[in-house]
Amino acid sequence: MVVVMRLHILLIGILLACVVPAKAEPTSIHCDGKFYLQQQPYFVTYDLETNYVVWERAGGNIVTGEIIATSGAQLELSLRANGGRILLFFNRERKEITWPGMPAGELGRPYLRHPCTEVTGRTMLSSFWQSEPFDPKRRDAVDAFSLTCQGDTGLFFITFDRVTKSVVVEAEGGSSSFAGNITGIDDGVIKFTYGMSRSNVARWDERNQSLMFIDFPDDPARSPRIKRCNVTKPRSILEFYKAWVRSGK
Repeated sequence: MVVVMRLHILLIGILLACVVPAKAEPTSIHCDGKFYLQQQPYFVTYDLETNYVVWERAGGNIVTGEIIATSGAQLELSLRANGGRILLFFNRERKEITWPGMPAGELGRPYLRHPCTEVTGRTMLSSFWQSEPFDPKRRDAVDAFSLTCQGDTGLFFITFDRVTKSVVVEAEGGSSSFAGNITGIDDGVIKFTYGMSRSNVARWDERNQSLMFIDFPDDPARSPRIKRCNVTKPRSILEFYKAWVRSGK
């Protein structure tokens, strides 16, 4: 009997050791911002485990920050700004962000309250940008996925969206990212360009999980580079948080 009890206790211990708490996913919200009677919607993504925060204006800039205090449903956020910090508060029960103002609107700082709604987690597509005008909705994940690939010195990542045709390539080492466009999808092969001038040409073959870089598109005699990659869910916008901090965002 004693042996059986000890065996049960041992089995329970093993089961408890194997239970690993699920990692909490970042939360993204969309807020109906209004500044000086002008509608300026924005997104905020935060992670309660790392305290990372990314604020992004729809189709505009990205700003990083941190959760500096939590009190019940209230989160106190601090965003990086020119010359210092900007504080704001998010109440998770009321779904509302509050921007403190100066008395009587001094220094152009009115008190602001913006209603917010929880949305699908923002992804690396939020960093999509091109010099010519583009629809801000190209930053939204509709039918998105990411690739994790082994490069020469480390991992690199690519996030695609089949509907918006947006592409974001994260370079090895996580130091920079490049936007691109899907130029065609045919029989499981996604063709795309990326880089400052969209001069880099590549294709992803979903059937054999291979990524082909066509470094010399005008010279078919030059062999392309081929990488094997793993398909994952779309990478969160917070994956690039440290790189943006290093760059001063």
